Amino acid sequence: MSAPVTLMPVSEALERLLAAAKPFQAVQDIALIDARGQYLASAVRARVDVPAFDNAAVDGVALRYADLDEPGLTLPMHLRVAAGDPPATLMPGQVARIFTGAPVPAGADTVIMQEDCEIADGRVRLPGQETVHAGDNIRPAGQDARRDETVMERGERLTPQSVGLIASVGEARVTINAPRILVLTTGDELQPPEEMPLPGKIYDSNGPQLEQLLIQSGFPNVLREHLPDDPELIRNALTRYLTDPQQRPDVIISTGGVSVGEEDHLRAVLESHGKLDFWRLAIKPGKPFTFGEVEGLPFFGLPGNPSAVLVCYLMLVLPTLRRCCGQENVLPQPVSLPVKFSIGKAGKRQEYLRVRCTPGHQSLVLEKHPNQSSGMLSSAVWADGLAVVPVGEEVFPGDELDYFSFADLLNG
Repeated sequence: MSAPVTLMPVSEALERLLAAAKPFQAVQDIALIDARGQYLASAVRARVDVPAFDNAAVDGVALRYADLDEPGLTLPMHLRVAAGDPPATLMPGQVARIFTGAPVPAGADTVIMQEDCEIADGRVRLPGQETVHAGDNIRPAGQDARRDETVMERGERLTPQSVGLIASVGEARVTINAPRILVLTTGDELQPPEEMPLPGKIYDSNGPQLEQLLIQSGFPNVLREHLPDDPELIRNALTRYLTDPQQRPDVIISTGGVSVGEEDHLRAVLESHGKLDFWRLAIKPGKPFTFGEVEGLPFFGLPGNPSAVLVCYLMLVLPTLRRCCGQENVLPQPVSLPVKFSIGKAGKRQEYLRVRCTPGHQSLVLEKHPNQSSGMLSSAVWADGLAVVPVGEEVFPGDELDYFSFADLLNG
């Protein structure tokens, strides 16, 4: 009788992957506007103070707080300052009409909203000090960033907001991580979706899915090739990728072909170029997972079923790629939410259910798609995230599970 197979916990697998992650050497200096969604390879420092000068946060009146002697005081407005005007000077006892974004005149220390004043015929009727605070409605110089201050760290992902922040500090170019990632699908049973269906064949979904997962999670430089179950053709393709500088990848990801079956030829070819470690993981969907190095390049061998590819990429591969970019917090924090379903049999693998958030009586609740087969993708399209069922636990309606939204996993 053979001994039972010991399954590696997901947490241990992720720990090993992150410990093996090495910084990407492939970096690129590009225009900021072209870097959206990618990961910084070096920190960004402010070239200027932002804002560069004290400016008005509202349309109103600029003055010295000390000049607000009593409610109802009426003063002439000798100055008018709009956004883009050069700095002006306000003498004691004077007020200035000012507009949002305009530089606060020297001598003024407070801006009163125009709604709180009575403005007419070049004069203004002011409130008293009891309704105003010194410094009101002024955005001080350097409030958002100080010159030479680090505004974005290495490893951070460039969102639209961060692109705007970097532009605001005067930087038009950034250095990003630019790994080239090779996606290999294998199997004589696969055919591309543009072809007419053939007997005994199935359409390749893993290749397109992985390519789009990589692009949406910040890795746009993707090469993709399908390999037949022929060792010689596999060897020729791999040699071409590894020896051509224009094609040599920084990461290799495969689906299928690296298990222990008679037709799993990719594994033997890869092992001749490096070292692979075959893991059986306590994860569902998925279980067979391969990690190693091929001529010094990180290699991830994913299962062949499409939902298992999705889960293993999101929970294991993507966090490792982010660590290679310099990120420390590589997984978003899950949200604990109650469920509307039950799972009466405790499993031996940590299960990632395709679920959807729906309105409950008092809060959001998780609804499970009825088809959790690892070979099906329709459930992942229906779902908006994954609920995690720990090893050995049953689940009943009202129990809370950790939930990761697809949006958080891909955009983290």
